[in-house]
Amino acid sequence: MTERYMLSITLSEKAYEEYRLVAVWKKIPVSTLIRQILEREHESQDFGELVKRASADGQTIVDCRL
Repeated sequence: MTERYMLSITLSEKAYEEYRLVAVWKKIPVSTLIRQILEREHESQDFGELVKRASADGQTIVDCRL
């Protein structure tokens, strides 16, 4: 099975309420909706370009540990 990673985020009240509204409408958990949005962004061409720019600048995944 593929490893999965968990992340904790803080949203503004308005953002959370809007995500919750859409999640209820779609009949899915808020966390699932946010994960879908993040994964869609990750797959986007724009994000790919950001990864290329960061890599070209010498940044590596090992350097990114917080």
